[in-house]
Amino acid sequence: MDVSVIDPYPMPGPDLLVENRVDWTVDPERSALLVLNMQGFFLRPYARGTSPLDPLLANCSALMETCRRLRVPIVHTVQPGTQAPGERGLLTDFWGKGLDDVLEDAAIVDEVAPDASGAVLSAWRYSAFFGSGLERQLRSLGCEQLVICGVYAHLGCATTAVDAFSHNLEVFLAADAVADFSAHEHRAALAWAASCCAAVKPTAELTAELLGDAARAPRS
Repeated sequence: MDVSVIDPYPMPGPDLLVENRVDWTVDPERSALLVLNMQGFFLRPYARGTSPLDPLLANCSALMETCRRLRVPIVHTVQPGTQAPGERGLLTDFWGKGLDDVLEDAAIVDEVAPDASGAVLSAWRYSAFFGSGLERQLRSLGCEQLVICGVYAHLGCATTAVDAFSHNLEVFLAADAVADFSAHEHRAALAWAASCCAAVKPTAELTAELLGDAARAPRS
């Protein structure tokens, strides 16, 4: 089945009740930002001018802007278009054939498009680590922490978070820079991640931690 329409719902705000089991703080010298599946195909079910799409775009953009300022690596992962049956595998049974190669499906939306310094990797399953070379990329950059934003919270974001944790990376899931099929699934994904594999924090808190002392020198 395809996800054709996602009803608007409020993006979780500062009153979000998620109990983190860890007290990690994101460090710009040790981290990278991962932007998941922000392609036209995956965002089309959301209505423009409504939540969660508008705050999702704004908060992902804010994280990217902060990371660029500090020279924190930014990695986008995308799902390839027009996958052969052997490439797509069992995803077809759950979600149909997936996206096509047409630009409006495959392209990362303008609000969070990568610049020349950003990396774009193809990921083939829910976890962005599967078949993408993401771990190798992060290790080559000296990253020990990973900040995750994008879609969908209970699918790609949650599975990538637990996979990153399994690779011994400290994971930060941006509570209001992810979106899902519903408010219930969104909040459930955040609570689950906080319980076992990630520190779940709002964008404002993550950007404040990244910026830290205003005199901090950017990553070389």
